[in-house]
Amino acid sequence: MSEYQELIKNFERIRDYMRQFFVYGFKVRGDYKGKSARTYDNERRRIESFLTGYTRSEYTAKGKKIYINVDSKTIPENPLYAAWKSKSFTDNDIMLHFFLPALIKDSPNGLTSSEAAEQISLVFQVVFDSQTVRLKLKEYERLGILTSRKEGRELRYFIAPPLPMESPSHKGLWNHMIRAAAFYQGVSPFGIVGSTLLDREEKRNCFFQYKHQFLVHTLEDEVLLDLLLAMHEKRAVSFQNNSHRNGSSVTFWGVPLKIFVSTRTGRRYLCLYLTARHRFQNVRLDSLTDIKLLEPFPQYRDLQKKLEKNMPRCFGVSFGGRSRMEELHMELYIHEPKESYVLDRLSREGRGGQIKKIGRNRYLYSGYFYDTNEMLSWVKTFTGRVLDIRGSAPASVRKVTDDWARMYEMYCAPKESEV
Repeated sequence: MSEYQELIKNFERIRDYMRQFFVYGFKVRGDYKGKSARTYDNERRRIESFLTGYTRSEYTAKGKKIYINVDSKTIPENPLYAAWKSKSFTDNDIMLHFFLPALIKDSPNGLTSSEAAEQISLVFQVVFDSQTVRLKLKEYERLGILTSRKEGRELRYFIAPPLPMESPSHKGLWNHMIRAAAFYQGVSPFGIVGSTLLDREEKRNCFFQYKHQFLVHTLEDEVLLDLLLAMHEKRAVSFQNNSHRNGSSVTFWGVPLKIFVSTRTGRRYLCLYLTARHRFQNVRLDSLTDIKLLEPFPQYRDLQKKLEKNMPRCFGVSFGGRSRMEELHMELYIHEPKESYVLDRLSREGRGGQIKKIGRNRYLYSGYFYDTNEMLSWVKTFTGRVLDIRGSAPASVRKVTDDWARMYEMYCAPKESEV
């Protein structure tokens, strides 16, 4: 039987469990059908270890449920960063992590991989083959811990010099940079970078608090990094889109163009062009796995221009169904002398819809949009001014008119005692 390990080997698996606990905290052990009970217990123990003080449990009719309970206004740092800092390692990894920097630092002329392997055996009485040492040296060079210089047929490795701003003459600037990192780790994608910089300096965020902080987004950052790299290189991608509702998984191929972020829910979406369907579509980042970068897409710039042309017709993240464009007409009462600001708002927020005066204090707002269902929250902000509303998607119109009818019954219809 394999021994339980607290450290993470497969981040994608722990990412899924942490998201399930964070977002779907009402689930109990029996709701996780895809994995064995032992796997669930192991992942739960890891999460509880990482998030000591932030997890809660309670018993329901279905059983015990575990969830993450945290108020972002009261914590200095996102506790979910702990998952990124808990990668598994071998005994050789941890020994080489201390042996190599110590030996190279004391070698003014640097060390080759074979010299490093020989020095380890002489100084620390531990034998490593040169290939293992070479791979570790290359890894540390890639991470910026070491630099290399070619001499003959071999590479000679040195400790990387400190950043210019770390020098004593720039101490004030470095302190400002650390404060900037404290802010960055709480508000930006890839905040784990800022958190790691603070760890390096043995510092903590003691300056900033965040009223609206979407902690769970750090679990999507690995996916986001791959997508941003594909956009930078103008490549197509393939990925798995996993449904949280029914557990199904669908493979998509497309060209990533933009990342959209909801200002209301904080959810992040990938906007891509589906080459097989010849249309744009948005998918949630927290549903994506197994990102693969494909070949560069020659017409990438043309797709960007097409997207910029289509975006004004979107009220959210939907590019419509089969009918694609839907029509909406809304007649409003606006008191002209005192409520010009309402007209200004219609013009500013109306996504290109036309505004026409049809009578005294009466205006008609109309336009074509990809999905009028996404407009309903905006339409409801004009409650009390809407005289008539109609559109080519009757189901969407009925949603808002039915809500208004129920509001009238609750607040305005005469009570039986008053009749």
